[in-house]
Amino acid sequence: MNQKRAIQWLYEELPVLEQAAVISPETILRIREHYGPVTIQSRRQLALLLLSVLGALLIGLGVILLLAHNWDTLPRTGRIILSFSPLLIGQILVGWTLLKRHNSLAWKEGSGLFLALSVGASIALISQTYHISGSMSTFLLTWIILGGPILYILNASSVALLYIVGITCWAGAVQSQGGQAVLFWFLASFLVPHVWQAYDRNAPGPRMHLLSWAICLALPIALGLVLERRMPGLWVLIYSGTFSSLFIFGRLIFKDSKLNAFTISGFIGIVILGIVFTYTSSWRHIGWWYYRSAAEYDTLGVLQDYLLVLLALTSTAVPLVRSVSSRDRLTIAAVGLPLLAIFAFSASSLGLDNSIIAAVFNLYLLCFGGIVMWYGFARERLLYINVGMIVLALLIIVRFFDAHISFTIRGILFILLGFAFLGVNLYLSRKMKETSS
Repeated sequence: MNQKRAIQWLYEELPVLEQAAVISPETILRIREHYGPVTIQSRRQLALLLLSVLGALLIGLGVILLLAHNWDTLPRTGRIILSFSPLLIGQILVGWTLLKRHNSLAWKEGSGLFLALSVGASIALISQTYHISGSMSTFLLTWIILGGPILYILNASSVALLYIVGITCWAGAVQSQGGQAVLFWFLASFLVPHVWQAYDRNAPGPRMHLLSWAICLALPIALGLVLERRMPGLWVLIYSGTFSSLFIFGRLIFKDSKLNAFTISGFIGIVILGIVFTYTSSWRHIGWWYYRSAAEYDTLGVLQDYLLVLLALTSTAVPLVRSVSSRDRLTIAAVGLPLLAIFAFSASSLGLDNSIIAAVFNLYLLCFGGIVMWYGFARERLLYINVGMIVLALLIIVRFFDAHISFTIRGILFILLGFAFLGVNLYLSRKMKETSS
């Protein structure tokens, strides 16, 4: 039971306790003053919100499909009217919501998403009617700029999710056309006030969870799209610092909240990068000796890459100092990845044998999985123990397939790993039952 639900349960019990003369009215008043008001979104409200968003999405897409199917049979006047009809309907819905249903989250999310989709549909239909030429990136950027303010007019996170998808697709479209998507970061900063408001009002709530997952999924994709890559290997530093920062940020801000997108995505990124770095092929042609001097590289994009390196690495510095003082071994282990990435990038640039660098990251993953297991044992948390064992198992598996070992020996070792998983879980489950009893 989380804190808000516990407080709600306590408030529901207070009248019963007062009636039974267990506590006085003055004590009840002091309790309420101490904990303050608490509002919890019920499952019914959440279901209504999701259904309204899904309904708006289906209606908007259905209208677009119907118009597209019958478009060629319509005269130009009819096309113009139909082009603006979804937009007009969306504006009417939003206006009615602000006047009559301004306290309804479901109406805000549903009408906001419908209007945002209508903006894109109207732009596309008008462009087709008047044969206005343009690229996909131009269309997406126009849609983003015109539809973005809707999320603040209605405080609609469904529009924010659509906005995140939009700016990520725009970055991909720009890069595919040979351009540079540095503007992505300016567009992304437009979301910061909305995300902060969602966190400030209800950090563990469904709205913040959805926004967190969208950000954590879009950020690695966007990084891969916007990097200029003039100096080979900067992605090693940027991604190492980014995933480490996500993991640390999630643990500092959201603690042990369930479905913590930052912690989960950061952890998965650390493990995947760690495994990739254990292969010597990852360190070929890395560093300043392979600097690319072709004219097509954008100067602003190159500067962006260096700034991203600086930001990704320095964002782990303060948490590292705090973690050392508080002896938080998990955070220290996570910061180890960008620190080793700096060493590996420099060593590879200076010509160090790539097999030595790969061996260092094998050792790092071994220590990282062991620290996660130790954390679970110290707190009797089966989840952490299993996750730590999975990290170690993955390392062993990739080395098995990388080495010249017979399938018989591999099969036997996999069986032993399986028994180790089952044995540890069985032992800890019994120990926890004995402790609880």
